[in-house]
Amino acid sequence: MKMKAKLKKTLSLIRRYILYYVIWPHYFKKYSKEPIDEKKVVFAYADTFKKIPDNLRCMKKYLESKGYTCVAIEHAENDPMARSSFLGKKLGLKVCEDFFREFCTAKALFLNEYYFPAYACKPREGQRVVQLWHACGAFKKWGYSTAEKSWGASKKELQRFPIHNTYTDVCVSAPKVGFAYAEAFQCSEEIVKPFGVPRTDVFFDPSFVASSRDILLKRFPKIGNRKIILYAPTFRGDSILSSYSENKLDFIKLKEAFGDEYVFVLKLHPRTAKMFHIPSKVKEVVGDFVFNATNCVEIDRALCAADIVISDYSSLVFEYSLLERPMLFFAYDLKEYDNARSFYFKYEDFVPGPIVTDTQQIIDTIRHVETACDLNKVRQFKADYMSACDGHSLERIAYEVLGVEPNTESESCTEKETV
Repeated sequence: MKMKAKLKKTLSLIRRYILYYVIWPHYFKKYSKEPIDEKKVVFAYADTFKKIPDNLRCMKKYLESKGYTCVAIEHAENDPMARSSFLGKKLGLKVCEDFFREFCTAKALFLNEYYFPAYACKPREGQRVVQLWHACGAFKKWGYSTAEKSWGASKKELQRFPIHNTYTDVCVSAPKVGFAYAEAFQCSEEIVKPFGVPRTDVFFDPSFVASSRDILLKRFPKIGNRKIILYAPTFRGDSILSSYSENKLDFIKLKEAFGDEYVFVLKLHPRTAKMFHIPSKVKEVVGDFVFNATNCVEIDRALCAADIVISDYSSLVFEYSLLERPMLFFAYDLKEYDNARSFYFKYEDFVPGPIVTDTQQIIDTIRHVETACDLNKVRQFKADYMSACDGHSLERIAYEVLGVEPNTESESCTEKETV
């Protein structure tokens, strides 16, 4: 077994070397002979969740309205170390070539997460490579900050196959988190810019916020007039590839305490939603109290509909702070999680709400939510870590990166699917 694992790793390294130093540079050189189109923009992303990420979708829609040619490159799997056959179909060499064909003549490339083909070659003079990143703020560590972790890449490997090394602009939610992105991307803080996060603009659209509860009610009419507690935990495990989920809540006990006044709406991490187990006998009892919105309601809609959020180590608490509502932190495994993942800030001092570790503590806190949850702390958290998210992130980024003049009326990404 050890020999087989060693062979598999060797083949993966060979695959990555061929891509980084032969195939991708070849494509880049081949398609860089044509001039740059000043009105062309590329949006590239891995098809992790089967649709274009909100940050990219918002930016694409906005720039198209401004007369830009926008090309979206969806990549089934862009990680050259992924579990796939040697230079096989999952890796999508055709998609790689399509990416370079479009990128090499584009004025700008917008990314929302890791995108390995973009790291093989520095952009052409005059091009912009913009990382919008999928998470707001800075919570658990990622990128170069996790080098030498048991589940992370080694420093030697990152030196041989660098990542995040071609960005010209990194957009963040506030100046205070800039250091974390500079560390995670091993880039200069000069390119880390507090322009905001496009997908947060909807939180400043009163009609979007007000209609979100109605959308949730259409999907789950049994909610009725009860208040909504959104439970939105992140995944467990060393990395997204080894992620798992676990249920530590006693929903029967929660229903007995709050069934007449509140409901629980679940919004689980897409990677681990199927692993979150509620026994059949429990479902029979709490069917009119617990509603799973994971696959049918967008997270921003769920956040806007929620009266209280219970999370743990998820970055969604940054977005929720924009609404200045109570939040609890169900950190029953804080020590283990911190040892495995690590945070950019000391967790106990950082989170803007009470930390709870079991169902009874959740009940006690919610019963006294008005005094247990200090909204002044939430407002300070918002000021510290979300100050650049003011409803104008989309326009600001387009102007700063491409010189696009903003609309007379504020533009936001409000075209969302209804349920």
